[in-house]
Amino acid sequence: MSEKILEIENLSTSFQTERGIMKAVDGVSFQVKKGEVLGLVGESGCGKSVTSQSILRLYDEKYTARYEGKILFDGRDLLALSEKEMRKIRGHEISMIFQDALSSLNPVFTIGNQIMEPLLIHQKLSKEEAKKQATELLRLVGIPMPEKRAEQYPHELSGGMRQRVMIAVALACRPKLLIADEPTTALDVTVQAQIMDLILSLNKKFSMGVILITHDLSVVAETCSRVAVMYLGQIVEEGNVCEIFDSPSHPYTRGLIQSIPRMTGERARRLYMIPGTVPLLNQIPSGCRFAPRCPYALERCRKQTQELLETGTKGHRVRCMRFTELEAFHREKQADGEECGI
Repeated sequence: MSEKILEIENLSTSFQTERGIMKAVDGVSFQVKKGEVLGLVGESGCGKSVTSQSILRLYDEKYTARYEGKILFDGRDLLALSEKEMRKIRGHEISMIFQDALSSLNPVFTIGNQIMEPLLIHQKLSKEEAKKQATELLRLVGIPMPEKRAEQYPHELSGGMRQRVMIAVALACRPKLLIADEPTTALDVTVQAQIMDLILSLNKKFSMGVILITHDLSVVAETCSRVAVMYLGQIVEEGNVCEIFDSPSHPYTRGLIQSIPRMTGERARRLYMIPGTVPLLNQIPSGCRFAPRCPYALERCRKQTQELLETGTKGHRVRCMRFTELEAFHREKQADGEECGI
């Protein structure tokens, strides 16, 4: 699993709005290896979905959006490609599962036709061959009576089935990279587990890289090998999942983990909440962006910008100038048996 299929270097995405230029993603860098599942987490408004859609250049570059940096996919910089070349990659080499399956599927076309579309465009199959493969894909993602479902429309299926259809569309051309943006949103718990099991089994079967965007840290802990934590358009911490969950270095990461409900055992306690909210893009504070909400922020944190720093463990990076002090502080508190918030 050492082969890199995606390498993002200093990616920034800006939008022209009535209030001026807003930078939703600012200097994001990470990589995805073949067969790897990378979790991208953070509160709503942190830039996770904008980052994922920027990889496929889905925003209107003529009037609204501007990209900077590099998005290297199999050695090619996607930001240097023409729109015609990007259309050959979208849905073929890189696919995406969007948050809301009902609004992502076309209501006037049958399920079968929507799965057939990428096969007809990218694989150049005949209609008969594409129809046969569409049925097999529905069977692969666990939809019963696939021949019947292929003739139905999105509104005739349940939420869980629509999400499976979205996965079938995304996997039609056996992509090298799958981006799953909140794939279990609005689904009940049992269906959520089925969808995640399906994505992981297909990840292993086809050795494709997966970027999983989610608010659910328990899903990240169970499914991902690495995790990148985003806050206000920047990655504030990145590393191995076990290391991040066992010993988070950034106060924001620690706050997210402390916010996970624990209802039983010794760690049962009142649910923690990170103070404040994510600022608007036209109200980004100077210095560390998390400083206004961080109980450990010093004056220098509010004035000095901070780059990602290596913690000493391979692949573990953190955007906090006080992370060594805070690690020592929390170890001391834990040794004394005290709960110390974030």
